[in-house]
Amino acid sequence: MEGDDVTLHCKTETSNLPADFYKDGSLIRTEPAGHMTIHHVSRSEEGLYKCNSSSHGESPSSWISVTGKPTTTAPPPVSEAPPQLVFTLVCHLVVFCPYFISTLLMVSLYRHRPTGNDPPVSMVMTQPIQAEQGLDDDYDDIITSVTTEHHF
Repeated sequence: MEGDDVTLHCKTETSNLPADFYKDGSLIRTEPAGHMTIHHVSRSEEGLYKCNSSSHGESPSSWISVTGKPTTTAPPPVSEAPPQLVFTLVCHLVVFCPYFISTLLMVSLYRHRPTGNDPPVSMVMTQPIQAEQGLDDDYDDIITSVTTEHHF
């Protein structure tokens, strides 16, 4: 890959001996250890490479191709919500929140209403005691027991 280092080895059966390195048939250089490194390889270094050792002869040619680095693309910028979308969201919240809250309130009130099975609350008034009886002699013809019922 473009920009990487590439090392070519010219190995013999015995050891790494000095070798001449060729690109496309032209001598590049002689390396005493039998290997050559191309630093930061570029596309211009693509070609047919071979090595030659004076004591062991020439190697078969090998094609080296250099590929470009993959291009990295930045992620698309995060766009803000369009004003129309924000407006629509606010309108929905303004309309539906009160509706939802009032519905919950009405359901709660409905569930807690009296069912009619509860006995009514009543209040009974009894006849006055002896001390108060003298005041009420004028009203003897009125019923002295009053019952008031309240249904909740």
